[in-house]
Amino acid sequence: MSPGEVVVYSRNYVTNRILEENGIKVNTMPSSELSRGRGGPRCMSMPLVRE
Repeated sequence: MSPGEVVVYSRNYVTNRILEENGIKVNTMPSSELSRGRGGPRCMSMPLVRE
């Protein structure tokens, strides 16, 4: 990811369209299961570090 690029739920089609119209690169992902647990796209994309 970089400035001007976001990960969003595909079901937020109005927000996604507005972001795209304003020059933001939108990376969509399905959300049926993740949103049930009240998580966001970041919950599945954060690195996990274990020692």
